[in-house]
Amino acid sequence: MMITPPRAGQGTRHGRVSAAAALLAAGLLLGGCTGSESSTSGAPTRVGDAAAYSSEEAADRAGGASAASPADAASELTVSDQKLIRSASISLQVKNIAQAMGQVRGVMAGFDGWTLSENVGSYVEGEGEGVTPDTYATVTMSVPADKLDPALDELQKIGEILDRRSSTQNVTAEFVDTAARVKAMERAVARIQDLIDQTKDIDQLVKLERELSTRQTELEGIQARLQELQRQTARSPITINLTTEPELVANLASPREGFVGGLQAGWKAFMASLVGLMAVIGALLPFAIFAGVIGYPLWRIIRAIRATRANKPPKTPPSGGPGPHPWAPSHEPPLPVAPTSRPQSTSAQATPAPITPSPEAPAGG
Repeated sequence: MMITPPRAGQGTRHGRVSAAAALLAAGLLLGGCTGSESSTSGAPTRVGDAAAYSSEEAADRAGGASAASPADAASELTVSDQKLIRSASISLQVKNIAQAMGQVRGVMAGFDGWTLSENVGSYVEGEGEGVTPDTYATVTMSVPADKLDPALDELQKIGEILDRRSSTQNVTAEFVDTAARVKAMERAVARIQDLIDQTKDIDQLVKLERELSTRQTELEGIQARLQELQRQTARSPITINLTTEPELVANLASPREGFVGGLQAGWKAFMASLVGLMAVIGALLPFAIFAGVIGYPLWRIIRAIRATRANKPPKTPPSGGPGPHPWAPSHEPPLPVAPTSRPQSTSAQATPAPITPSPEAPAGG
């Protein structure tokens, strides 16, 4: 077997190809390093732009996101930011109702409270057996929500505790939703107002003003609801029942359930309806008495006058007076007329004599 020696220049070409490949690999390596450095150095700028865009987008969509998912926004609030509607009641046995009422007012004054309602000597639902101004009284006070528990602690020192209760309603989600709706509606009203200021078309202006009126009405309703939530969460009512006899507040503290409770509730409703009916009758009774005293004699007089007119004979016109009008129709039946023979005239009765012709005279005579 013969081995052919390499041709002249073939080794040189292989060397050039190897050198070119080495240079290309070096170039790619340098380009990769340079690109990596460029990417690394430019990364903070793109991250900062993305963060800025995210913050702007979040600010633009804050109203819609809050309105769409108020529960998520409410869950992000801290405990101190929760919107809670709280109320409480306490029943105390005291020795003197008037003295205990004075102590209650003193405690409420110390906690920036004011009286919402007061009832001495009767239940709120109506009269009760054994309930007098000396045995029972109830008062409802309003205190700041954060002072509810300290106020209850001070009130229970006035007498012996028979019952103490409190309830809490979390309205944070509704509060956040309502507040977001208020902001969104305010922005919508502002945009419509800007369009009204810029437009010159009468038809478009009328439509925009109508839409503005509708949006403002909705905004006022939402703002009223938000203010109501703020009022309910800012202050809490406390109902204080004072009694010298514990059995008077036993049903208030532990209301009966089941058949007995339903029967008792039905009896109370029946008595309340009866009391309302008697109140209506009592209100109408003076008017009925007045109508009877004045109306009955007047009715008798009118009846007597009508009877006198019915029994009075009709009046006849006096003799020689003017008679009925000749053209007036007569209501009397016509009198019967006896048949009479027509009188014959004298000329008709005389029979004319027959006329006889005279004999003609003879011509010679």
